[in-house]
Amino acid sequence: MASFLVILGSGEQKLVSSQKKTLHIGRLPESEICVDEPVVSRRHAEIFRSDNAYFVKDTGSRNGTLVNGDRISQPTRLAPGDVVGVGNSRIVFEPSESVSFLKDRGAAEPTSAISLSAPTPPKQTMAPMVLLETVAEIAREIVRDKPIEGLLDSILEMCVDKTGAERAAIMLLDEAGKLSPQAYLSRARLHSKFAISSSIARKAIEENQAILIKDVAGDDNIRMSESIASLKIRSAICTPLWNGERTVGVMYVDTTKPDRQFGELDLLFFSSLSGMIAEKIQNAMLEDIAREKRRLDAELEIATEIQNRLFPAEIPKVKGYDLSAFNRSCTEVGGDYFDIIAVDGRIGIAIADVAGKGIGAAMLMSNLQAVLHVRSADTPDPAELLKRMNFDLLKRVGEGRFITFFYLILEPESGKIRYSNAGHNPPYRLGKDGKITALEVSGMPLGILPDIGYENSETGLDPGEVLLLYSDGISECMNKAGDLFGEDSLQEVLTQSAHGDAHSIRGAIFSAVDTFRENEPYSDDMTLIVLKRSDPTSEAPFS
Repeated sequence: MASFLVILGSGEQKLVSSQKKTLHIGRLPESEICVDEPVVSRRHAEIFRSDNAYFVKDTGSRNGTLVNGDRISQPTRLAPGDVVGVGNSRIVFEPSESVSFLKDRGAAEPTSAISLSAPTPPKQTMAPMVLLETVAEIAREIVRDKPIEGLLDSILEMCVDKTGAERAAIMLLDEAGKLSPQAYLSRARLHSKFAISSSIARKAIEENQAILIKDVAGDDNIRMSESIASLKIRSAICTPLWNGERTVGVMYVDTTKPDRQFGELDLLFFSSLSGMIAEKIQNAMLEDIAREKRRLDAELEIATEIQNRLFPAEIPKVKGYDLSAFNRSCTEVGGDYFDIIAVDGRIGIAIADVAGKGIGAAMLMSNLQAVLHVRSADTPDPAELLKRMNFDLLKRVGEGRFITFFYLILEPESGKIRYSNAGHNPPYRLGKDGKITALEVSGMPLGILPDIGYENSETGLDPGEVLLLYSDGISECMNKAGDLFGEDSLQEVLTQSAHGDAHSIRGAIFSAVDTFRENEPYSDDMTLIVLKRSDPTSEAPFS
């Protein structure tokens, strides 16, 4: 979460914290950082996040945008402490001092308190109309479709205007239960940094009570707290932001004016607001999560469509052979890959498995596909192809990742197969005698070490024989008991289904795997390629 301390030309200070990728700066009320000055354009500038860094750019403003006093003409990267100048106001990125928490040994006894879970106002006194109108105004503001940053800013301004507070802040609990400032407003004449007693905030949260400290200077108990005395506050209120189910943070206001003391009506006012504010913050958080999920879902849908196009649109037909291949990803996008390429009257068949799953593996898979198509066109030798691909991919794979890869060249007329393996599962060859042989020769996976050499091996495929290529998602599929499908089961299904065509063999294997896993979720991508040599006089031409 990034923080921005906004210091207006009037001296008023606001703190804006946000996780958004883009924050708009300008006079428009819906701006995340609203600067209402005549010299500021309606849409003046933007601060945006890119690759974990923040940048500011002017969006065609009349009077320009400054960074550390220099006018910018292009997006400029921000460092902590940099000052963005907009009109007569300054916006400090990641200020070193804004809101802090002072530690003390114990919380002072409040002058008065209201329990939020069972509210009992200290006095049955009719609230002044101005406070009732403010509650109604804030309620109307809350239902507006407005960024949460600008909304909290507006709420704090109304609270300060109507109650005579000098400083106000909304702080939210993070996942670790630590309070962090989300919005802050100061109109104090003393421009010291804003601090709050951690014990007061902790007491309000733990006891779910809105706490009033009416007169710090006149309360002996409070004077005993060194940290509270150092704040130089005269009166303060701290209320939990409780939505009826959970506390999302606290709202805190104080004043240093000696002639201003908060009373029980002020306490009732802020405790009444807390539920509405907490509900809005909770809904905004949920909406942000839902919005981010929709964005990710849309990106995944596009990624899935793009990745599907990396696989062969159609399986080439080869005279005298039956060929079937299929990939099933365990997530929207996966790291398994297969390809079938025509190479000067021969057929190149590839299968690969990128370490890992998801977007990262899919991006590497797309790199692999590009390198394979470029290199296979002028590198007919499988071992040499793997060596060149390893060189090309080494800088792209990254530390801790690798790619297992198997590649073969089939000469259709003779049935001769020449292959090389970079750490992939050895394919199985089912002979006419029913014996299964694993093509065991293997080398180092791609993308780990430079200058790796690979070896070629040869085998053949006679009519009626089958070659099965697979990824480890098949053999390592797990059932509810934690057992693996295993290579023995894979070989058994291959033997039992070998009388059928390539498509039915492939279907029998996937059916057996699905039965074995007993509706357990897929834990890895699965890829199968079945090559069966049939009658050499088949009418299907090579295409």
